[in-house]
Amino acid sequence: RELTSSEVIERQEARIKLLEGQVELLKKLEVTERRLLNASENLEPSRVFQLISETIEQSGFKRMTKYFCDLLEVSRSGYYSFLKASTVREAREQLDFEAKGIILKAFNRRGYKKGSRSIKMILENDYNIIFSRKKIQRIMRKYGIVCPHRKANPYKKIAKATKEHQVV
Repeated sequence: RELTSSEVIERQEARIKLLEGQVELLKKLEVTERRLLNASENLEPSRVFQLISETIEQSGFKRMTKYFCDLLEVSRSGYYSFLKASTVREAREQLDFEAKGIILKAFNRRGYKKGSRSIKMILENDYNIIFSRKKIQRIMRKYGIVCPHRKANPYKKIAKATKEHQVV
């Protein structure tokens, strides 16, 4: 049957709305792509996975996971493994935070700051807590706990410089 002029106008308006929606979606996707590419430069994969999941949650591109993974050059299986391991990651983060408190207590003990080896000995001897030295180092690096290095004695250099002849 032939369509009336009002039906033709309704169909054309619906088509225009559909096309405008598609254009808006493409603009939004292009902005998202640019933001992702700029933000993902020189990041480790776990941070890139986090960026992808945040983007998918915020923008609503639910079925674009493969596209975003290809765009940022990370594996899709790695992304899904990252999502699956979120509870394990949160539990480890909680344990690290608790260990940070214990390490800080040993770090600031007796008024001067210590390195990982001293902290390990203090924890074992005084608190009966056993952490490996590498775990202590990892937590110190993670939370920015730094042991200051001892400065060289400047008078020693001056004394060496003023000596004309050394006795052999």
